[in-house]
Amino acid sequence: MIKRTGERVLGIIGIVLFFLGTLFLGVLAVGADQGLFEEIVLEATNENSELLEPGQDPLNEEQANEMLEMIEMVNFGLLTAGSLIPAIAGIVAVVMVKKKPIVASILFLGSAIFYGATSFLLIALILPAIPLILYLIAGIMALVRKPKEPLEPVDQV
Repeated sequence: MIKRTGERVLGIIGIVLFFLGTLFLGVLAVGADQGLFEEIVLEATNENSELLEPGQDPLNEEQANEMLEMIEMVNFGLLTAGSLIPAIAGIVAVVMVKKKPIVASILFLGSAIFYGATSFLLIALILPAIPLILYLIAGIMALVRKPKEPLEPVDQV
């Protein structure tokens, strides 16, 4: 039996990061529903805004509308689910990695692919890509690492 400590550690770190991402995206989803982004963009159009650095011009109405349209295009609910599902699959994979490494590998790799497909906009940022990379490494390790077979002595005649 081979120890799977590396896969477990990478999986647990990935799970924690996925849950933190889920929490963050959930807060953004609730904030978007409550009009948080509209308030921020409206504040950025004010000349005396604290959001603007000294010497920076405030947003005009056209820029503010374009920014709000871009924010409305992002589905924070989908991104939240896209972060929660791999976290749950990671928990199952970490539990199964010792007894069924192939199944755990499929769960790690599948959830990494799922997360990459559902959050392709956020992958451009490095922080959301970290748990994806950890899951990919854990999945590949679980798939590739084989237990060492003991050497059998050769019978001589």
